[in-house]
Amino acid sequence: MEDPGSGARSHRSLKIVAILAFAAGAAITAGLIVHAGLAAVAAALSALGILGLIIIALAHLPIVALLGAAWWAVARPVERIGLANFIWARAVRDGAAEALPFSQVGGYVIGARALSLSGVEAHSASVSTIVDLAVEFSAKIPYLLLGLVMLEQLTPSKAGGLAIIGIGVCLAISAMLLHPRASTALGGMIGRLMPRWDRLAQSRERILDLLAQMTLRREALLPSALLHFLCWVLGAGETWLIFHLMHAPISLGAALVIDSLVGGLRMVSFFVPASIGIQEGGYVLLCGLFGIPPGMALAFSFARRARDILIAAPVLVSWQGREARALLPGRAESPAKDP
Repeated sequence: MEDPGSGARSHRSLKIVAILAFAAGAAITAGLIVHAGLAAVAAALSALGILGLIIIALAHLPIVALLGAAWWAVARPVERIGLANFIWARAVRDGAAEALPFSQVGGYVIGARALSLSGVEAHSASVSTIVDLAVEFSAKIPYLLLGLVMLEQLTPSKAGGLAIIGIGVCLAISAMLLHPRASTALGGMIGRLMPRWDRLAQSRERILDLLAQMTLRREALLPSALLHFLCWVLGAGETWLIFHLMHAPISLGAALVIDSLVGGLRMVSFFVPASIGIQEGGYVLLCGLFGIPPGMALAFSFARRARDILIAAPVLVSWQGREARALLPGRAESPAKDP
């Protein structure tokens, strides 16, 4: 039997790693600001202005709604909770990941909790979160592949070799994800891991049954994957819009390269809270390939963070309000079911 204290020790170790990663990322960001010049960063942000920040926040809301719809599509085989609840829970997930001092993993946990407050069974909320993340990652592969192809086309002399290597890696990952046994392997892996935790082992059969229902129905996974891919592509449009509002127009192709590759960096650095430093360094590096100065690249990164906080603030307040109501006696959530 596993040592009962091992889970607590692992949790403490993860917290230490997250703290160290955040400190390192903050130091990198500070160094980039010094290198670029604070005046250059401030000038680029002032060009955007409050109105520009509001515009990019409003432009991001439809993407949040589509991401919620993708999550809803995954959970539909087992849950009949209304679409609005998934959109709200997705907004909570993203807000917690971007605005609170957690890694992205903490945002996933809070998002699942928010969904359970809407009446979704806790097991369904957790499993659907995992499946949704897997589908989102799968949809990221073709988008990243498209970005690498565009990178090779637009900057063949600067990053052609890197693009070719990246394309090969993406194709290999895609082949594994598309293999018919991929979902079966995922279920088997979870099944082998679960006995290591007593409380989870008691729910093993229920969790594996939910996983099977959500992953074996392609008519649910395909719409979710398409919606996720659409959201990734719309992210390139957001990048194009922000740079234009900052009076640094770029092409849509360059915007797609920058957004896709930095998105890839953020996915592999999920253990770093808010990808601090990773996002800033990625933007400085990739924007430099298209002649965008470091100060403008950092201002762009900070504008995206400000947009996320502007959206997250009211969403997280509403989440805390629901948590408070759930603690009141006789105030059970009454979820909006689909007809």
